[in-house]
Amino acid sequence: MSARRQPAARTESGFTLLEIMISMAIFTVLGTMVVYFMRQSLSIFYTGTRESAMLDRMDTVLPQVRSDLQGLIIPSNFDAPPPVPTQEELDRAGRDKPPAPPPVLVRVRSGFIYLLQVGDEAYKRYPCPYIAFVIADAGEWSNKHKRRAGEEPTQGKKLDALTPSTVISGDRDTVYLPTGGLTEVCWIAVPTAAMGTNDGPSYPAVMTLYRGFRTPIGDPEKSLLVPENLDTPAKIKKACRPVAEGLLHFGALWRRVFATSWDESFSAGVGETSPYVGRTWDSTRALDKEWPLHRGKESLTDPSDDIFPAFVMLEATLANATQFGPGRGEFRLREPVAPDAVRIKVTNTDPLLVTNLGKQRFIKIGSEWLEYTLNDVDYTKNEVRVRRGRRGTKATAHQADSWCYVGLPAKLEIRLPVYRDHFVKRDAGSIYGGN
Repeated sequence: MSARRQPAARTESGFTLLEIMISMAIFTVLGTMVVYFMRQSLSIFYTGTRESAMLDRMDTVLPQVRSDLQGLIIPSNFDAPPPVPTQEELDRAGRDKPPAPPPVLVRVRSGFIYLLQVGDEAYKRYPCPYIAFVIADAGEWSNKHKRRAGEEPTQGKKLDALTPSTVISGDRDTVYLPTGGLTEVCWIAVPTAAMGTNDGPSYPAVMTLYRGFRTPIGDPEKSLLVPENLDTPAKIKKACRPVAEGLLHFGALWRRVFATSWDESFSAGVGETSPYVGRTWDSTRALDKEWPLHRGKESLTDPSDDIFPAFVMLEATLANATQFGPGRGEFRLREPVAPDAVRIKVTNTDPLLVTNLGKQRFIKIGSEWLEYTLNDVDYTKNEVRVRRGRRGTKATAHQADSWCYVGLPAKLEIRLPVYRDHFVKRDAGSIYGGN
């Protein structure tokens, strides 16, 4: 019997466990690198898109204000009010007392308005920066209504003043009062949440910029040059219309011709030829008692001592828009901050070190602006040394986890078309200053 032939042993090929582990490690590294570079590319794309959108938004803010300021005018008559009549002259005229001289209508006002009648008490302490002035031209859009007012018959209709509310509510046949070529214009930045939007009261740092106009000028009870006419959300909504949202800061830094720089330390100067630089301006020198160049309430009807700035620096800071909107900041406070604290601890210092913030750097927490420099940032401790209450705000206490904002700042320097730095000192009859 022949021997039974055994089948040949079958050899099988494959990967060893070590080879599989090495392959997995290689693919893991490659996958991680691909994800990393994709995230970097998406981050660069997102940052570029966001900055482009921010610049587009910025282009809609300051240039519009500059356009208005380029139409700024000052009164053509700076004569002092007539002398007070004697009692004999009053008796002959059949009057008990002389009529009050009219207030100066062409002027510049700038400062801060504190809102009233807002549910959250914090808004009553919130400074809303504003500027108001008179221009010689309201722009092409408003000129259309001016021309229509001059061309169409009244037909017994009541004439309306030209304001945002009358233009929007008026129909095609509305006839407006003649303007005389002069228009009051105001710009005011207000906490968005205070205006009844959906941003909520937890984000008082974010503001909306409003623009108002009104012509003919005059009528102190409605004038945009009177801060009391813009001290509630209802008044602002009636007199103005929103122009830009998501602002952290808006303001104007005024400068007399005697100043050689934008150094705000000059703001304390009280001399008639002082090199004043500051955020407050009252061309009548009668309304703002805290203004260094204030003279007294009698100056409201005395155009001979009115002064107008030669330069203005417009400022605006936009909040960085995130996927949650502009309400949330870029980092938070790690600990509570007292009103007198000079160092704050934050969750992240990276936004403080970016290169496009300029020489003057600011952080906004709630309604307060804080100033710092690159040397003040300690990124190893996530801590920064600050100077409190900047840009016209006041130092206040802040809770832990409060949002902190840096945003995108921009400035625009303008030489005003007209200014006045000389005036007649009535008691001495001499002229001070120069133009």
